[in-house]
Amino acid sequence: MARKKIPENYEKMRQGIITAAIELMVKGSITDFSLTDVAEKVGLSKAALYWYFPNKDALIDQVVQNIYDTYIGYIEKISSSDLSSYEKLRLIVLGEEDTLQAALMCVFPIKFYLDSYSESHAVKTLVKNGYERYNSLITALLEEGLHSGEFHSDLPAGELSKFITGAIDGLAFQNLLVSSEKPKVSRAIIFSVLDQLLKPPSTRKEEPND
Repeated sequence: MARKKIPENYEKMRQGIITAAIELMVKGSITDFSLTDVAEKVGLSKAALYWYFPNKDALIDQVVQNIYDTYIGYIEKISSSDLSSYEKLRLIVLGEEDTLQAALMCVFPIKFYLDSYSESHAVKTLVKNGYERYNSLITALLEEGLHSGEFHSDLPAGELSKFITGAIDGLAFQNLLVSSEKPKVSRAIIFSVLDQLLKPPSTRKEEPND
């Protein structure tokens, strides 16, 4: 039996399919889009699409993995740099705000648990593992800053990390619900709060007494 010939530009097309699926999920929901929709978006027949993904579940799993790998890779790159802990945190909170992966990193867990795909054990595991990686990186960065004296807090780094990721996720979800005509709230407001929350006491401005 002859072996199937792998299409030219296989990896490029596969990534294009993942991106198309992400865009369709953003506009609708995880359950609304179909493989036919994806195939049309990338210019393939539905039969040709099966060269790349055997079914919808396989595509969804890869979409989730792709989102977390891309965004967490961005955080890992910043975390391993020679920047100060303060600057690393600023870039993580503010940076990549408008990219598809950054937006979906925040919104996808909520969408998955609201959609019927929340019953998928594989997807739940991917989301859970991705979130654990995300929180562990932020926790390590906060611990670094607390140890160096750049940050000050009476709260454990792990709790602060959950506060930060929760604030980013909540803001992303609210912006998702806002109509396109209304201005979206920037993550800058989150960093402004963190800036005051984590400043060492010696650098905080004293309020004037009346």
